[in-house]
Amino acid sequence: MSDNSFKIGMCGLCGGPCAIGANLKDGRITSVERLKDHPYLSSDICVRGAALKQFLYHPDRIEHPMKRTDEGFVPVSWEEAISDIAARLLKTREESGAKSTIFYAGHPKWYRKPYAELSAAFGSPNFVTESSTCRSATAIANKLVSGGTFLLPDIGGCDVVVYWSGNQSGQDGKLIPTSGLKAKGKKLIVVDSRKTGVSELADLHLQPTPGTDGALALGIANVIISEGLEDKEFIEKYTRGYEEYKDYVLSFSPEKAAGITGVPEEQIREAAHILTSGKVAMKCSNCAYMHSINGVQNLRAILLLLALTGNLGLPGTNIPAMSPPVKLDNFHHFLVDRPDIDEDISGGEFPVWNEIINNEGQCVRLADVILNEKPYRIRNFIAFGMNTGMWPESDRIVEALRKAEFSVITELFWNEACNEADYVLPACASAERDDVVAGKKNRLLFVEHMIDPGDKLPDVEIILRLAHAMDLHGEFIDLPGYDAYLNHIMRKTGITLDELKAAPDGIDIRNSQPRRAFNIDEDIDTPSGKFEFVSSVIEKYEDRPGHDPLPVYSDWREHFTEWDKYPFILVTGSRKPWYFHSRTFRLPWLANLEKHTCLSICSEDAERLGLKAGDKAVLSTPKGQLTYYVMIDDGLKSGVTYVYHDDGEQNVNRIIDRNYLDPISGFPGFRSYVCSIEKAGKI
Repeated sequence: MSDNSFKIGMCGLCGGPCAIGANLKDGRITSVERLKDHPYLSSDICVRGAALKQFLYHPDRIEHPMKRTDEGFVPVSWEEAISDIAARLLKTREESGAKSTIFYAGHPKWYRKPYAELSAAFGSPNFVTESSTCRSATAIANKLVSGGTFLLPDIGGCDVVVYWSGNQSGQDGKLIPTSGLKAKGKKLIVVDSRKTGVSELADLHLQPTPGTDGALALGIANVIISEGLEDKEFIEKYTRGYEEYKDYVLSFSPEKAAGITGVPEEQIREAAHILTSGKVAMKCSNCAYMHSINGVQNLRAILLLLALTGNLGLPGTNIPAMSPPVKLDNFHHFLVDRPDIDEDISGGEFPVWNEIINNEGQCVRLADVILNEKPYRIRNFIAFGMNTGMWPESDRIVEALRKAEFSVITELFWNEACNEADYVLPACASAERDDVVAGKKNRLLFVEHMIDPGDKLPDVEIILRLAHAMDLHGEFIDLPGYDAYLNHIMRKTGITLDELKAAPDGIDIRNSQPRRAFNIDEDIDTPSGKFEFVSSVIEKYEDRPGHDPLPVYSDWREHFTEWDKYPFILVTGSRKPWYFHSRTFRLPWLANLEKHTCLSICSEDAERLGLKAGDKAVLSTPKGQLTYYVMIDDGLKSGVTYVYHDDGEQNVNRIIDRNYLDPISGFPGFRSYVCSIEKAGKI
């Protein structure tokens, strides 16, 4: 007789906090569904979550610890794997120092606190993460301007909402409500180089050429200052460096900005008038304009529009984030500092990064470090989650892993990195591990694993076992196991794990504290204690190329001379609701939603090139060429093509120059590169 059951658990396919319901037969998930009207858990089934069953039971899932031998990979016990890895790390630390080991954290991010602590306790300055091409550049720009690593827009209390890049109609696989803003009398400005569902709702849609957002912001600032619309009292009281900024901005006319960005001058003036018509809340993309070689300066120019108009740090505007409410001590940005930062693998190339982000290093040059043994030889590479496709010229990462003396990859699925490893360790998916969740209405809940993990372990359990085997110590890594970790992260709530396990409906958090309100007179955490038009941090390094204390605009297009050969602007990394980087291409329900990989161009360009939807086209860059299916998208500007990333051999990042980087953040220019397109023949 079969055993049918229903369980509540966490989806986790994209690392998000969505709870789901699962129908099981004989312990195996048969379908997933949204939890209807759950009083405490947020539950959504996006298009990706609907494919969770294919994700969990995919044949590429790693089921046992695997060790490389002369005969190939063979399964071994956890005890053997942990013992061998620990002995190897300790031996090479004694021979070559702790810095010869890199500890890398990919996606998801939930295990980073104990992992960073393990790296620090080991003594390595080389704790690095996928944030080397993800969110860190945004944190740097925010910190330089406002002192906070991110801003919280008060959309409920503002008069004007600005969505600056990032398609707000389709992030995280689900729609974000926008249409209600205008019903509440709010003005909406959308800045996006594409036409989207949200841009259609906007009072004003500015469509700049990719990579020129900084010039657009400076042109808007010019109008505001020239017409005397700036908030003089706010500037006098709360900002630093305004006069120098003003002098620079006045040389950046709206006519000049229009010529650079392709945004009509009258729209630039209209934007300035709307931005000075009331309180402004701005929601910025974490990545879009940061994947340009002028990204940090572009975002500084954007954020300084808020300082110019008095829309920083006050109700109804944009608030630098303070410490979150006391709930669970597992926030992945609050990591232990790295030891000996000056000795990390960046070799001092990105000093602003190391000054602001001292708890993880910049690893965009990881392949060069391993292959060239500069600034020193790397003996070990230990990774939890390893997507080789996230780096430009990503084939070199595979080559580097092949050369690496010793590497360990902890993963959900067998991938290119696993092929080159000495050990491959199987991690649990969210549905295979217990969790504690801070839900709605101040409620804490224990969420049990939905399916048996088999021989797989939670990432944190693997980290703890490695730390114990090496006799490393710290707040987290001294914990005896995964249950103790869960109990520890909820210690400030006044609830124990045993209590929570015995309460199916959860328990009200006893020691909850609200987020401390930002005090503009006390909490601006920049060196000057003011919002900075001129950066005190960058001033220390202004002798370096690209390190101007003002948000000076430099045009990325000046780096290329062969525009006749490569006339298109290539944008990669933009999101599609049914994809999540490399993770979802292996799932048929999602991968088959469209022919892939596609390059998107407008119909005007397609007609000129003799292309139709479904044709194959060859996309060439200075670093190589790949063949893609053609998709027509008339939301794009002429001369621009979008290609989704991370699709195995078709990964467009393979043909983007690894040295094409923002000098401040080290971020690659994924969203403002050059290419040509020509017909390859119809399928």
